[in-house]
Amino acid sequence: MDTFLLILALLLSCFLAYLIGSINFAIIVTRIFAKKDIRDYGSGNAGMTNVLRTVGKLPALLVTIGDFCKGMLAVFLG
Repeated sequence: MDTFLLILALLLSCFLAYLIGSINFAIIVTRIFAKKDIRDYGSGNAGMTNVLRTVGKLPALLVTIGDFCKGMLAVFLG
């Protein structure tokens, strides 16, 4: 029974880490600050560099912090 619970916990943590990783802060922050979809501007990539070039420094900083925190959360969850 302990092995089953261990495997279940591992699978659940992997699934939750995957879901956390699928959150795209570049799209969220750009929608809040600029009311537009970042993928339609600049390089078309939903990343921090495109946010920096298109929207500005503060939104790019928030994207960086959000991406860093979601990575840390996934690691701590595991």
